[in-house]
Order: sequence, then C-alpha cells, then structure tokens
Amino acid sequence: MAINVDLVYKTVLLILNQQQRGYITPDEFNKVGNQVQQGIFERYASDLNQQLRIPENDSEYANRVKNLEEKIDIFKKIDPAVYADPYFNLPSISSVATLTQTFSNRLPNLPTNRVFIITDWSVAQSQGSLIKIFLNGIEQTIAQATFSTTTNIVTFTTAPPTFDVILVQLYPSTFYRLGTVIHKDTTLVQMVERNEFYLIQNSPLTAATISQPIFLYEEERLQVFPSTITSEIKVSYIKKPDQIKWGYITGGLGQYIYNPPTSTDFELHPSEQVDVITGILLYSGVIIQDPTIIQVASQQIQKEEINEKS
Repeated sequence: MAINVDLVYKTVLLILNQQQRGYITPDEFNKVGNQVQQGIFERYASDLNQQLRIPENDSEYANRVKNLEEKIDIFKKIDPAVYADPYFNLPSISSVATLTQTFSNRLPNLPTNRVFIITDWSVAQSQGSLIKIFLNGIEQTIAQATFSTTTNIVTFTTAPPTFDVILVQLYPSTFYRLGTVIHKDTTLVQMVERNEFYLIQNSPLTAATISQPIFLYEEERLQVFPSTITSEIKVSYIKKPDQIKWGYITGGLGQYIYNPPTSTDFELHPSEQVDVITGILLYSGVIIQDPTIIQVASQQIQKEEINEKS
C-alpha cells in the first residue's frame, strides 16, 4: 500500500507545464516530496488526538478515527531490540540507504592516506544512523574500516590502492514513537521515569523482578530491570516513512528517464495522494517563484484541512 512516486512526479510536471509555469528537477522533487511526506505523517498524531475529542461517528466508512488509525497502521512495527550492555538498542534502522558518497578515480596519494571525510551529509545526520563502508563493492568490517559519527571521517586500517572505489552509505534511524515493550512475548515491561525508578528499586515490595520487569527509556535506548534480562525483548513502535526517491537514468538527449529499481514510493496511504501532489505544488511555486501556484495550492490545503477537522 503506497503512492507511486512516478505518478506523483508526472502529475506535478503536468500541472506546472500546462500553462508553461516552470519545471522542477528530479532532485528538487525528491527533496520537496520528502518534506511533504514528513509533514503529512507528523500531523497524524495531532489529528487523531483532535478526532478522539469529537463524538464518534458510527458510519462504517466515514469514521474519522478509524480512517486515521488505518493510515497510522502502515508505520506500526514490532521487532526485537538488540542488547548492548547495559542497554537495548531500538530496532529502528531503515533497510534503504538514503545518502551515499563515493570516492573514485582519486589522484595518486601517499600510501599512508587512510582517512576520507564525508561531505555529502552532516554529522547530525550520522547520529543514530547505520553507516556501511564498501571497497570495490565489498562491505568492510570494523577491523578493515571505521566511521566516526562525531567527525564524519572514514578511517581504513590499510590505505586502499589509489584507483579502488570507496562507497559509503547512510541508513537513517526510522524510529518515531515508542509503543509497548514485551519480554519473552508474554510479559509486559512497565516504563518508569528516572525519579520513580529509585523509589521503586529501593523497596523490596516494588523492586523489579523477572515476572514484573521495568525499563527506563532515555536517548532512544532501553535499560531493562532486573539487569539479568539481556535478551528476548521485543518493541512495538511507529517508524518514520522511508525517504522517497524518483530514481532516473539520463537518456541520449540528456533527458531524465524513470528508473524503478532505484526509486522508492511514498509510504503513505493511497488516500493521501491528492494532499501529496498539492503539497509539492505549494513548494514548487516557491522554487519557480510563481505566486499563483503558491496561492492556489495554499487555498486548497486550507480547504481540505477545514473539511477534515470540522
């Protein structure tokens, strides 16, 4: 269940070109598309909270709470958390690399040159992400190459030959909101705040046990008690949508040709397609500096929001 990225891009181009208003490149579309998708996704929680305060509609297909929950269900996941003493790391890494940097056809350098600086993304983007390093298509182990998330520097143990191809990929964290934590598929692990934790653990009657475990949730990591629990923890959570991408190859005349294998669709519910297109048109009006498109798109978005929330 997704929205086809090629259909959205071609629809946006059709509307923009209908009156010769302008053009946005695939790279511009990808950046704008991701911004629009994230904005729609971020609204779900507040929209659901608002609808829960309104008397429920018993209609089978017009129940707004039910329809919103259906949109959110796309992003609900449950996966094992990986233990790294003394914490459990959340299962929140995307399966799709969203940023890459290649070092190829490098000029001759000293054999001792083992350091390569990533400039295609920021240190902030590296935080919480998985970084993979490849040399001539072979993924490198920690013993072969390391990456510092505080400096964005790749360091090889042995300097690669001058004309070898180095590829570095970033797999971002997709975690958005924590749900339920379960031990051994049956026992609910109760979340406590730091100030409650000390009071609970200092009393023999309330201290955590295997049958009544607790956890602290800080810096997107779980610390489970009793500390003898080091495995079989599963986490339900809501993930962020994957980054969209209209992938392409360049034709003989320099034109952009859609390439499905390198593309990623919008992960939103199909009912959001009109909102996605309208949102992209709004940003497109800014890019091509056309106030008419901005005005029309803004009015349409405002009209739909009033209708959905009234």
